[in-house]
Amino acid sequence: MSDFAKAKVAFALALAGLLFAIHPLMEDLGTAGFDFPGFVLHFRVIYYALFALLGGSVYFFAIDFLTLSQPGLAHRVGNLLYAVALLFPPVFVAIWLSAQIGEAVVLVSNSDAAGEISMVASSILAGAGAILIVYLISRVMNRRDREANVDKLAAREALHFRRAEEMHDSGHYDLAALEAFRSIETALSRKLFDRNIRVKSARASELIPAAAQAGIIPHELVGLLHEVRVARNRAIHATTPIPDEDARWLLDTTRKILAAIRTERDDQAEAGEEDLLGEEVGAR
Repeated sequence: MSDFAKAKVAFALALAGLLFAIHPLMEDLGTAGFDFPGFVLHFRVIYYALFALLGGSVYFFAIDFLTLSQPGLAHRVGNLLYAVALLFPPVFVAIWLSAQIGEAVVLVSNSDAAGEISMVASSILAGAGAILIVYLISRVMNRRDREANVDKLAAREALHFRRAEEMHDSGHYDLAALEAFRSIETALSRKLFDRNIRVKSARASELIPAAAQAGIIPHELVGLLHEVRVARNRAIHATTPIPDEDARWLLDTTRKILAAIRTERDDQAEAGEEDLLGEEVGAR
């Protein structure tokens, strides 16, 4: 889960805590509300609806977190509910203002029908504006989620390749091969996710065909990528360590493949790599 997603969950829980704090006030209000054509809108209804929206957003964020994959449908639903919750109070303030406008129109025109028409019209405008704003906020949050995860994958890709170089320098050629191929898998996952292309799993058997079909991997490098995959498997399962020449070829080839699929966000990988390394050290 990205830092942006964690911040959304934290803010949703904080707002829910605020609602808990004002619960006694809601009980004191009882059936208070304001009149609307045909019904009375109670403040308690608004209160519990807002509570349900915040709880629903946190629930869907949690469901998405349990999938252990990149943000999917559950996360987008959570973003939508969160956006609606943020606009819930302003929308009902606008509805209350529309009721006041309707009463003012009745006083000025001495016509109940004119007051109801103005109230309904202003409420419809407020609702339409709210729907548009919710849509825009949801899109912005979805885009920020995608960008945050792409940047995190870029940092992880750089971290894997740096570890591969360190393992090679230390003489652990099999581990160097493993980390090098992990950097390729992460780079492919990042590019596919950035293009909103879904794969069933993050395995190379799924990533390579999808990336090749999407044009992420240049056609002339597809065969070379399979050679790197075979070399990785041989390095892991071999009973004897692979020679330095093979490990060096694998690193050079990995560097070439990564350069071919690199995106414009990779210039942020260095800063993100340090943050990611710090998180892993702290977790240990």
